[in-house]
Amino acid sequence: MTSSLLNIGSRALTAAQGSLATVSHNIANANTPGYSRQEAVLATAGGLYTGGGFFGRGVDLTTVRRQYDQFLTGAVQSANSVAAADSVRADGLKAIDAVFGDGELGIGAALDALFSAAGDLANRPADLSARQVFVARAGQFAQRASSVGAQLADLAGQADGRLAQDAAQVNARLADIARLNAQIARGQALGQPPNDLLDQRDAAVQGLGGLLQVHTVAQDDGSLALFTREGAPLLVGQQQARLEAAPDPADPAHRGLRLVTGSTSQWLDAAGLGGGSLAGTLRLRDDDLASAINQVGRIAQVAAAAFNRQQALGVDMDGAPGAPLFAAPAPVARANSGNTGAATLAAGIADPSLLQASDYALRWDGAAYQVTRLADGQSTSAASLPLEIDGLRFSATGAPAAGDTWLVKPFAAAASGLAARQVAPRQVATAFPATVVASAANRGGAGASAFEALRAGADNRLPVTIRFNDPPTSFDVTGLAGGELAGVPYTPGQRVPVSPADYNGWSLTLDGAPAAGDTFAVQPVTAPAADNRNALALAGLAAQALAAGGTLNETYAALVGDVGSRVQSGQAAAQISGQLQDEAVARQQAVAGVNLDEEAANLLRFQQAYQASARVIQASQSLFESLLAATGR
Repeated sequence: MTSSLLNIGSRALTAAQGSLATVSHNIANANTPGYSRQEAVLATAGGLYTGGGFFGRGVDLTTVRRQYDQFLTGAVQSANSVAAADSVRADGLKAIDAVFGDGELGIGAALDALFSAAGDLANRPADLSARQVFVARAGQFAQRASSVGAQLADLAGQADGRLAQDAAQVNARLADIARLNAQIARGQALGQPPNDLLDQRDAAVQGLGGLLQVHTVAQDDGSLALFTREGAPLLVGQQQARLEAAPDPADPAHRGLRLVTGSTSQWLDAAGLGGGSLAGTLRLRDDDLASAINQVGRIAQVAAAAFNRQQALGVDMDGAPGAPLFAAPAPVARANSGNTGAATLAAGIADPSLLQASDYALRWDGAAYQVTRLADGQSTSAASLPLEIDGLRFSATGAPAAGDTWLVKPFAAAASGLAARQVAPRQVATAFPATVVASAANRGGAGASAFEALRAGADNRLPVTIRFNDPPTSFDVTGLAGGELAGVPYTPGQRVPVSPADYNGWSLTLDGAPAAGDTFAVQPVTAPAADNRNALALAGLAAQALAAGGTLNETYAALVGDVGSRVQSGQAAAQISGQLQDEAVARQQAVAGVNLDEEAANLLRFQQAYQASARVIQASQSLFESLLAATGR
């Protein structure tokens, strides 16, 4: 019986000691990230049959179990991936918003100042100081537009750098998980779960999930196999994939993410990554930043084209044709590095008023070109090039191969490369090259007004005469470069010419009741320094729908509104996903977290059990000594 008491006391002492060690371990790691509370699992040692019945043999410490729920842990990992993606994107959007934050120093203010200077120029076309201010405002607009574009391009470059850093962290995390997998497999082979190693692996998987969303599959030996959201293997057994931030085949100016497994590789996009900071960075760069850059670049291209065109329609103080005010880089077409054909693609601007703020992808499928506007996915097919879409002209030389692709970026270069040309104040074209003059001998009440230059480079300095016939219901036009016109029907208030064509690059309005033989002469302007008609046209660009149905100021306001909307939605998404992450962690910690009050109570409970077990051993020892004394030994 004393032997049984000693055995029971020893078992109880061991169980109490193990329970105390487990509780102490919990208390020590109460603030350790990723630690799951552990519990000593006790079980009765069974009974020993005797003639007097079954006598218990005490207690056994069977294992140390961690409080763990794989579904709650999986929810934390998933919420962590979404929150990391939203947080990275929200931070990036704040940086974009800061670029447009100062309205007084922005593109819109520079546009207003440029149009205001054009209005002053129309009031004082012969004033060199007004001309100097206009030239300075043109330079200011170009500088601010290119500065904004450069800042956005710099943010895109920073995003590329983060991709490389995060890819290196992914590889390091995978190596840590592979090492922990091996240690866990060895520990599990001994028959007991290595709880602390399992916690370390969960923390490593959660850290990996902050970089990209992962799917885990438990293996029989206790290890984990890891896959991307779309099923690409990251870690299977001892085979570890490697994530690389390499030049994107479709756009070598940017980095893409390539997953290399053995001798095979595949490219990952934001949708394939699912979540994590890598996905957030890709969305920021390829969606938010690309949209802002394209919108800034479109404003630069449209403004440059409009001002240069209007300048070309006029003449300067000395009567010379207006020189261009701005220089904007042309669209860029980049061939996919995997193309096998010999075709070279080129893109140019055909109609600035139709331009859409988007990049374009072209693909030759062997029978036709497919042009996709990336902003909304709209596609157009054509059997051959050249082709005009959205104000862009696509052309190609050489023979493409089936599957060849190109990326066209119409505005990326213009966004940061708009420049003001070196134009002297005297070279600002404030005058029209020609004017209409009524003959002093006219007897009727007809008049000519609303003279407008329509075409640059036309021979619109040739003297052209409009003479009304008898009766004055028609007129003849002589002196045209293309020959004379006879018997043109006349209706008061009509635009001349009636058709969309022009007379040597100009048009005007005839009104009133002419007399037979009345004439109007279109002749070169004699005092261009005092002529403000083209200056008025320059100022009038502010009200023209130059950019896909909107004025330049309306287009810039839409850009600012789009950025603001993205910032608000990005912050809201980050706030919501952050709250969901906190809730998931709270649910998981309710099961796995350490409660110090509970552990303190357990510490007292098992301390008492330890002391009582020691008394059992002490009682057994006393009985044994009494037995020895009774036998005289």
